[in-house]
Amino acid sequence: MKKTFFIPILLVVLLVVAFSVRAEKPKLTDLPEQAGLYDVPGHPELKLRVFVHPDKPVKPGKPTPTIPPYTCIETDPNSLLSVDLAGWKLPNPWTVKLNVFSVPSTVGGSHLLAIVDNAFNEWLTQIPNKVTVNYNETTNVSRANLDNQNIIAWGNAPASALAVSYIWYKDSYAVEVDTIMNKKYTWYWSQNTNCAYQNVYDAQDILTHELGHTFGLDDMYTNDYANHTMYGYGSKGEVKKDTLTQGDIIGVQSIY
Repeated sequence: MKKTFFIPILLVVLLVVAFSVRAEKPKLTDLPEQAGLYDVPGHPELKLRVFVHPDKPVKPGKPTPTIPPYTCIETDPNSLLSVDLAGWKLPNPWTVKLNVFSVPSTVGGSHLLAIVDNAFNEWLTQIPNKVTVNYNETTNVSRANLDNQNIIAWGNAPASALAVSYIWYKDSYAVEVDTIMNKKYTWYWSQNTNCAYQNVYDAQDILTHELGHTFGLDDMYTNDYANHTMYGYGSKGEVKKDTLTQGDIIGVQSIY
């Protein structure tokens, strides 16, 4: 009597087809690491803008074994040059989740809320009653992904990037924003807009710049914008991005 192997063979075929379909499905976690504007696989209605905020030396800073020197500056130069717009605005309200577990020990996870509060308020005070931002929720996610939550976290980023912002948007409105601070660098928080730890990066300084992208502003790279919060390069021992120039303010007010 002949035995039939029809059912097992059919099962194998179905498994092969299913695996092939799954393998061809775009992975939303495979995000570009270069700055630019991208299409979003599986979401033709969306665009993805990636901002990579580099340091001029383009090499990760070495760990600092002791507390670095603390230096205060007397002035933070102003500028009236308006910043370019990126092409979106935040809907109202807007909710952000903070990954307090990823914060470097030199900054302190307990300080993240204060840093975020200072950075957001620097922008929000210039557009009163236009956008309400809630950032009282936490998350353990530290990788950018289109997953319906806006995050601020320390995580992996390109070696030359101090921070990366991934902004998905549709019809001139942001849909999701993930901001990743590069954990490979040495970070501190000065807790003062006029003083900074030297030879390290200030968390609030760089985050305030990144939030400028969240609100809809572009990077500016010419030397005329060197004192702007939206200047495209970051530096060690810098806190001038903590406070906006008049040009940064003109830019964000033109959006809202």
